[in-house]
Amino acid sequence: MHVETVNTTNPLIISDEDRSKALRSDEGKKLTPQNYITTVTKRKQTKKETLLSDQDIRRWYTNIARGSPLTAEVRLRRISHFCEINNTTPAKFAKLALKNLRSATDLIEDHISWMEKQNHAPGYIDSTLSATKSWLRHFDIEIKRNIKVRYSDSTPTLEGERVPNREEMIEVFNRAPLRTAAMISLISKSGLRLQVLGNHDATDGLILSDTPDIVIQDSKAICQKIPCMVTVRKTLSKARHQYFTFLTRDGVDKILAYLNDRLARGEILGADSALIAPDASYKIYRGTNTGKKFLPTAVISRDIRETLRPRFDWRPYVFRAFFDTQLLMAEARGKIAHDFRVFFMGHKGSIEAKYTTNKGILPDELIEEMRAAFTRSEYLLDQPQDAQTQTQNAENKMQQPHQMIIAIERAEEMILQGWRFVATLPNNRAVVEKIGVGMEPVWNNR
Repeated sequence: MHVETVNTTNPLIISDEDRSKALRSDEGKKLTPQNYITTVTKRKQTKKETLLSDQDIRRWYTNIARGSPLTAEVRLRRISHFCEINNTTPAKFAKLALKNLRSATDLIEDHISWMEKQNHAPGYIDSTLSATKSWLRHFDIEIKRNIKVRYSDSTPTLEGERVPNREEMIEVFNRAPLRTAAMISLISKSGLRLQVLGNHDATDGLILSDTPDIVIQDSKAICQKIPCMVTVRKTLSKARHQYFTFLTRDGVDKILAYLNDRLARGEILGADSALIAPDASYKIYRGTNTGKKFLPTAVISRDIRETLRPRFDWRPYVFRAFFDTQLLMAEARGKIAHDFRVFFMGHKGSIEAKYTTNKGILPDELIEEMRAAFTRSEYLLDQPQDAQTQTQNAENKMQQPHQMIIAIERAEEMILQGWRFVATLPNNRAVVEKIGVGMEPVWNNR
């Protein structure tokens, strides 16, 4: 670094001399070049930045990101790892495929075999295969060989995973800080995916206007209607369509407690404020997330895992499975329609749903019917708080259909005993049900 400075190293010695008559040196008027060595180190380029400096890789990455930024990130990591293991680069791999497609295909197949010997998960292996094929398709190269992945649908990390029961859910909320409790509530009591709360790069997420029933009045967050509606915008939806779900009373309480804590700490909340936000006291030292008002999905997942460990070894996604399971039970008990449950999970559903629940704007009557169905199912999502709630649960249990699977030739006999025919099953079996406790079937010895 070169800096020009004025030389003032020789000041006048006599302070009371007549300066108008004194002969003064012109040293002070000269610019003396001086060299300084700065100690600021240049930031090292990340592996991702190095990869994206290649124009072909950047075009490929950007094209995938238009469909799914998360898929683009994963495939970039997969092709990078593939090339590192095989001592090549993405550009050299593409040149090999252009020159000799068979050799490139052999390289991919050998790599898949190597990964299987390393006992990598089938899903991880299949993801690597998809990334290599996608990279070659960028150069209009199509792998024609049918490369197989053993047990590609297998999910070994999910084997043995179960949905939490009510006592465990109560314990989880007792362990959780305010913000983490709000996160878990939105997942387990609204069925939201983690990336809806904050996407992978913290550029988007739920905001207060996505919960129209929650408002800020007199510096306090209140909910005007329960269950509270939660809108998932198209940019946050995995299926790329806007939908809504609801949040239970207990979930609303967790959200309000978290929002009011932020207000009490002096944070100003508006319609565009993040529903789940970084701690306002951390203005710096957030790395690439500095200045962003949302939390990245990785941080949301980390916070939930820290709350669960070491007591539970679940994935954060298990809370969404809890929501789906509880609504499935509600559907079996006649509390909610199947299409409503599918809609609340963010799925597009059947062809019938295309003309009903998947319309852009739903009629108010349908929205209120969906809210009422969710309210009827709420007791399965919230933990019972008092004896009255437990009594209501017992009454609902008494009213649920009691179903049995019988041989098809016994159907007429069961109907005469007061049971109702429901459906025919394969292998000459049938389903019958009785509302309430039901009569035990009287079997005739034949």
